[in-house]
Amino acid sequence: MNMSRDYIEKQYRYMKNGSSVEDYMLKFHMNSNELYGLLELCRIYGKNIDIVNQNGTLIFEKPLIRNLDPKKPSLNPKDLIHTEICVVSDTHFGNIHQQLHLLNRIYREAYNRGIKTVLHVGDVVDGNYLNRPEQPRQQFLHGFDEQVGYVVDMYPKVRGITTKYILGSHDETHYKNGQATVNTWLSRCRKDMVFLGQDCAGIDINGIKLFMDHPGGGSAQSLSYKPQKRIEILESQYKPKILLIGHYHKSYYFVYRNVHSILVPSFCDKTQFQQKQGLSNVVGAYFLDIYSNNKGNIEYFCPEEIVFKPNDMWEEAGKDQNKVKKLVIR
Repeated sequence: MNMSRDYIEKQYRYMKNGSSVEDYMLKFHMNSNELYGLLELCRIYGKNIDIVNQNGTLIFEKPLIRNLDPKKPSLNPKDLIHTEICVVSDTHFGNIHQQLHLLNRIYREAYNRGIKTVLHVGDVVDGNYLNRPEQPRQQFLHGFDEQVGYVVDMYPKVRGITTKYILGSHDETHYKNGQATVNTWLSRCRKDMVFLGQDCAGIDINGIKLFMDHPGGGSAQSLSYKPQKRIEILESQYKPKILLIGHYHKSYYFVYRNVHSILVPSFCDKTQFQQKQGLSNVVGAYFLDIYSNNKGNIEYFCPEEIVFKPNDMWEEAGKDQNKVKKLVIR
């Protein structure tokens, strides 16, 4: 049996808290010795998990982590609302460096986990900057029709998953060039994709206030600086529990003023523009595991960062659009 670290981390994700041990073993054709060996390796890598007997059925039990206020008494998970969300951003469809095949992997994983909501934090397409004459050479799709048509045809379509998205600065170039709006056609053609706003939007999921933000400008030397400034200008009544920020193609999580802040990575490899500007680029996504009370206050929060390695990506320009097929799970 392959026992690489990647394999162990993947299997740990499939051992859902409260799920049947027997069902898991049947699914992966695993005997009890193999399972307990895998659990021991999980613990070695810091991923604690136990097997407990619940009314005669063996289930997996994972410890809840990251209590926001350690002074609060410990709460029973059964008294809390459990929410799982997947977060992606900056797909830049139409750019020769897009990584649709990796986005498909994330959606398939979201489906396997039973996640119903994916949040996309802007720059769905690569757009058309008239002041960047080099941009067309970095694209295999040009103009509004080609880029938005590609999203309609190729964006992952998975049963039970709704993608709620905002638009970013690249998407907005189509409006500036000819008042064409990406969301108009996506809303007509893809009922599984819900538009929330241009640049930013607030959303309530199971009583939890989230704010999705696609700002402008370049990133700061400190990854936390720009998110801190965004939080500081929010009035207390509008302050979310979770702030999701796209645009920067970075990956970072921290808590500031009781707001869980996440810089969401991209699904586009480093472009010529980023290379010239000396900007780093991260490809990946986040899975959020949240337990909240009936007032929308977060009691436990576990952000799982998924960052792809260089050998996961197709660095050969143009390979993605030529090789990838649309992911459809009916």
